[in-house]
Amino acid sequence: MDLPKSDEMVEALATGFQNLYNKYTRSENGPQDGGGRRDVYIVPVNNNTAVAAAADDAQSQFLLQQRYRPKARKTFVFDARHLCQVKTVKWHMMRQSRLRASTGQCCPVCIPNTSWGNPKVKSNLKNLLDIYNIGNIQKSMFGCFVDDLKFFYQLKSQEYKYIYDEVLEDEVVEKAIAAAARNACAEDAVVGDSRLDEEMKTQQANTRRILTVISANVKNWVYKVIGWFTYRMISLLATSLVVQPMQIDRVREAEQSGLPVIYLPLHKSHMDYILLGLVLTVNNIKPPLVAAGENLRVFFISKLLSFLGAFYIKRHIDTKRDQLYWSVLSSYIKNSMKNGHHIEFFLEGARTRSGKCCVPKAGLLSIIVDAYREKVIEDAWIIPVSMNYDRILEGNFVREQLGQPKKKETFFAAISTFIKAICSHYGIMRVDFNKPYRLRDLYESIDKLTKLENESLNKNGMEIMSTTICYKTTVDRMAKHIVYDCWKSTPIMSTHAVCFLLLNKHRNGTTLEQLAKDLTMMRDKLSQADRDIGFSGMSIEVIKHALDLLGPKLVVYENTDSGCIVKPILDVPVLIELSYYGNNLISHYMHQSLVALTICKLVSQDFLNNAITETKISRKDLIGDVTFLTNLLQFDFVFIKPCDTLDNIVDSVIRHFEEEEIILMDLMLEEERRSQYMAKMLDSDSDDDYQRPYVEIDVKYRVSTNEKSLNQLKFYRSVMMPYLECMAESAGSFLALSENSVTEREHVQTILNQMHENLEEGILSYGESISLDTIKHSFLAFEKFDCLQITTKDNIKTLQIINNQPSELNPSMQAMSDYIEEFVKQIN
Repeated sequence: MDLPKSDEMVEALATGFQNLYNKYTRSENGPQDGGGRRDVYIVPVNNNTAVAAAADDAQSQFLLQQRYRPKARKTFVFDARHLCQVKTVKWHMMRQSRLRASTGQCCPVCIPNTSWGNPKVKSNLKNLLDIYNIGNIQKSMFGCFVDDLKFFYQLKSQEYKYIYDEVLEDEVVEKAIAAAARNACAEDAVVGDSRLDEEMKTQQANTRRILTVISANVKNWVYKVIGWFTYRMISLLATSLVVQPMQIDRVREAEQSGLPVIYLPLHKSHMDYILLGLVLTVNNIKPPLVAAGENLRVFFISKLLSFLGAFYIKRHIDTKRDQLYWSVLSSYIKNSMKNGHHIEFFLEGARTRSGKCCVPKAGLLSIIVDAYREKVIEDAWIIPVSMNYDRILEGNFVREQLGQPKKKETFFAAISTFIKAICSHYGIMRVDFNKPYRLRDLYESIDKLTKLENESLNKNGMEIMSTTICYKTTVDRMAKHIVYDCWKSTPIMSTHAVCFLLLNKHRNGTTLEQLAKDLTMMRDKLSQADRDIGFSGMSIEVIKHALDLLGPKLVVYENTDSGCIVKPILDVPVLIELSYYGNNLISHYMHQSLVALTICKLVSQDFLNNAITETKISRKDLIGDVTFLTNLLQFDFVFIKPCDTLDNIVDSVIRHFEEEEIILMDLMLEEERRSQYMAKMLDSDSDDDYQRPYVEIDVKYRVSTNEKSLNQLKFYRSVMMPYLECMAESAGSFLALSENSVTEREHVQTILNQMHENLEEGILSYGESISLDTIKHSFLAFEKFDCLQITTKDNIKTLQIINNQPSELNPSMQAMSDYIEEFVKQIN
């Protein structure tokens, strides 16, 4: 029977390939090439009968030879028919090992000693809950329970020096005691006065009381016992506790260098410091002293945590009013580092209530920088850390986001939470360490940037910053840089990805197959952007795992005639909890979302509804609106690293939008803009008295009318929309005030009630926009825009509208409200 022409061509190609491979393929034991490598056999497999018979004979001979070889090499198999269908059939390559991006790299601009690029490394994740995989413990006849005890008993005992007396004898503390005593006495008090002596004794006793509360009293045997107990409990709560051994090796090298190590984790759960201490303990790395809030000083737990390295500090410290407390705390931290202790604290302060990272507070970081500047320590290692969970132990923070008071930490509340946790399952827990870098490198780079900015202000005839303000600005920028880098390198967990897709693409539900398809596309794009993915496996199985962890109270998963349907429950508390997990991906999409929000504002509604064919937007207008959004949301997000610029970020997003065919750029205008920019830079460097006038060319971008591109633009827009909707509601609420001022607590409740009503009426599109944190941050933003004045008296904050007349609306707040409303307009 004659073969069709296409099959004849396949047969001819297959024969040709086989002859080619036979010509250049040699025995496994034959000669080596120049690099010492031997040849690998490649065996063709075809469906054609004649070709298959020849292939079978060749394979039989191959297997016969293999039988007498001392070492067998892996056989690579190809299908000649697939080679002929290369345009329609995807070629699947076999890999010996999976490569992933080396996440948590240092900033190449601010840390000059780091390597450039983001190299790929072999995936070597390790589950620390497998005790036989992390130590030299062999399985015994007594089982893992006894083996765990043996492992923790054999751990290295770390040295912790008690520095109580050193702090009391510190010169800075003694000066603070004397100053506090003089302030408490009459102005005419002199040395030797009995009143001053009595007050000195009172302040010294007060100092000892403060230091007793602050000081940690680490006990190695407690660390081992609690470490074993925690290890057993986490084994019950979680599927695995994942770390990367390469990161652990870097931390160990930093710890063994002799310099103090500063661990700076993002704060999501009370499990954060427990997991970090456990990971370091099981790897025989000295755990740090941990800064804990005074709210954790409850019966029994406070003493136990002190034995584990916790030192307690006030949540809010006024460095001017409470100088004695600040001096004792500063001295304690500095002397701890001087005596070989490592320090851990959370730059964000409290746990995040929204899932995203919070804008950092640089108070404790300033103490570390002071220690370096005062030569108390030679230098220190900075290690940002991120802890990630499929589910957090605390459950959710819905109550607090809806304006209800926070529950007080008590011993019985802790026991109740522990019992509930034992009865639940929390999936995968993961701890990631960014690459360690020197405190000196980061400080000097940011300090130089601040000084250059101050010089620029001086040249332009503007008021320059004082030395104190310069230093404070430098430390604030350091904190933002650390948090930004850590959040950007945080791995994405399965529940994060599923919640993000449900809220931003499928709020009304979708099929399991479509959700799996979108998840696969998201995973590919995240991997291309060098974001680490904290899960693996088929997308459908990943989704089922995430839905099982989220539970039926958050997501509906049901079988229908059209297939398996997945949809989120659209109640406000549920949306807030789902957004907590979904917000972890905002770190990747926030810049695209800002630009998408601006584009949708600049184009007309008719264009978004495909009523017109083309529209253009101005780059100048685009930059202006993005700048406004970053300033408006500056208390919710860290958008830009101190060493980066908004222009660079917008350019990066525009290039990304070009690849997705959302933006079509006029190339000639772009080239002319770059030429003008270079000319300006050359002229500014010239010493000539005459400089040519610089005329800036405004680039015009065309927005694509493609339906797919518009849908992608709306998807990016939806990421930040809940925050803009909350800002719009907050601004509008001030226009309805009948009085000039109102207390913050009262007005927050008014806004929350109004947002619930607007959501029911369909004015609001996103239920998760109802957020106490964002409402309070909006007040701070309006104050920065000179629309609002905030005063505090007797711990009560009062909001006062600037230049408001009883008979007319405040023009500044009216303009602010109208401007924000342009971003949140409804789009069909």
